[in-house]
Amino acid sequence: MNLRRLRYFTTVAEELHFGRAADRLLMSQPPLSQQIRLLEHELDTALFDRSTRRVTLTDAGKFLYPEAVRLLAAADGVERLMEQRRGGQTGTLRVGFVDSAAYEVMPRVLAEYRRRRPRVDFELHTLSSDEQAQALRAGRIDLGISRAAADSTHVEATLVMHERLLLAAGASHRLTESSSACLRDLAGEPIIGFDRSVSPSLHAVLAGMLAAEGVNYDPVIEATEYTTVLGFVAAGEGVAIVPAGVQTFRPPGLQYVPLEDSVASVPLLLLRGAGEPLPLVSHALEVVAELYDPQPPA
Repeated sequence: MNLRRLRYFTTVAEELHFGRAADRLLMSQPPLSQQIRLLEHELDTALFDRSTRRVTLTDAGKFLYPEAVRLLAAADGVERLMEQRRGGQTGTLRVGFVDSAAYEVMPRVLAEYRRRRPRVDFELHTLSSDEQAQALRAGRIDLGISRAAADSTHVEATLVMHERLLLAAGASHRLTESSSACLRDLAGEPIIGFDRSVSPSLHAVLAGMLAAEGVNYDPVIEATEYTTVLGFVAAGEGVAIVPAGVQTFRPPGLQYVPLEDSVASVPLLLLRGAGEPLPLVSHALEVVAELYDPQPPA
């Protein structure tokens, strides 16, 4: 069925005059009459009665008109939906994010994105930085919120911010007696850390940072979620180095202490596939750029 001919038919049916219908359609009358005849031939039935000086709908034409209006409205709706999708107004944005971003960054970014584009859906996956790079290359996610840039020409990184690191310790721990601490203060302390097999890049960053201060980073307990890490800390099993964003999680018996060291920060990055970003991803980049100012760490 030719939708263009259906549109011609509904216009003539509304005007009941080929000349006025042609004017509405910005075309001349002879081609319009020809298209209506082709439609009638296609349907093997007359749609208009032209036997008098007035144009009227036949019974078949009266039956077809409301169905044609419905079909054309549905087709227009599909076109609008596809246009909205192409423009990033609708669709599903697949996001992978590090666990530490779930406490402050993700809720803030998603709330602003939803405010601007309420018809966009999200598919969210908690993934380490290393897992995000793999998922992007495999096409399983569209955007990553990561702690490390991917070692790949197929993945691009945009800095969101430098996030300060904090020391998490039990409320009665000696290091909570002061208003701040230093990385070298962790010498000899049992450390609770993020699973190195899941995020080797984060483990390497923290290990290098502490090695520069003469401290060996070899966690006695490792976990894949910061709630678990901090639960062990609150239970007195050790201390942890965590990004500042997780401090919204405050189980009983846990205290956060700022680290004075200038190097005590980690980047937060947006990862995406190389090349021109998809509209949904471009919108995310705009939101993050307006919410965060990636200044160097203080």
